[in-house]
Amino acid sequence: MAPTCFFVLAHVATAFIGGGLGTKPLATALKFAAGDSVPLDGEFMVMADGPSPLAAKEVFEGKTVVVFGIPGALTPTCTEKQMPGYVEKADEFKSKGVDTVACLSVNDPFVMAEMSKKQDPDGKITMLADGAAAFVKAIDIGVDTGNFGGVRCQRCSMLVKDGVATIVNLEGGTGFTEISAAETLLGQL
Repeated sequence: MAPTCFFVLAHVATAFIGGGLGTKPLATALKFAAGDSVPLDGEFMVMADGPSPLAAKEVFEGKTVVVFGIPGALTPTCTEKQMPGYVEKADEFKSKGVDTVACLSVNDPFVMAEMSKKQDPDGKITMLADGAAAFVKAIDIGVDTGNFGGVRCQRCSMLVKDGVATIVNLEGGTGFTEISAAETLLGQL
């Protein structure tokens, strides 16, 4: 009975607070967490022989996937602080049973490919472009940056096993701390 009550109250609070009064819904009431499933019906864009769709089902179903989310490919913090740790630790993740290490960002596949070329020339990281922020919005990890860049991915890291998140580390917004660092997630495995 208690989980149902929480679910209903969370939706009532969200509807009331965000109900057309010019305020944003309570995003924290239903934030993506360990135990939640990722949507498998959408797709990302990747660079193969040009921009190509990659089904979310192909990324997650039957696999163990490390996903780290960045607000913007080729931005200084994402490029110089967060991604290098995942490139450096990719083999260690794989030695612990991870099939794929993926970078998620609300960018186009050309920008993601350029970041990969500069930061990951060996291609250890799968670059998942979520251009319309559909995946990010579906799991409620979007951050509205306004005129700076619109909706972006909240900086985060997670472990997803067969479509279900088992570890979720969310930063408080777009800033980078050890919360979403590769070393932190590796230590949680």
